Amino acid sequence: MNQEGISMNHYTHLTIEEREEILKYSFLGFSICKIAKILHRNKSTISRELKRNASQGKYSPSMAQSEYSKRRTHCGRKKILNDPVRYEWVRNCDPMSRKRIK
Repeated sequence: MNQEGISMNHYTHLTIEEREEILKYSFLGFSICKIAKILHRNKSTISRELKRNASQGKYSPSMAQSEYSKRRTHCGRKKILNDPVRYEWVRNCDPMSRKRIK
């Protein structure tokens, strides 16, 4: 547990509902610490969310969710056979070595 008594064992991504709550509470003038306590999140999560997803000084939950979805498409392991040079090399090598590559 951290200093606020919030368990930090399992991280979950912010939902659109949580992003809307962040907008509501920040509009009402709540501090980042207060918003974090209400949402049971770490204050650095709220701070990072506001900094990362503010456009021209304004935070938009729907835009933040859209950007999150875009960033997620670039996550994960990259497939080496998407590279045309490597694809041709694998395609042209002998069948026995192909089995070892997989």
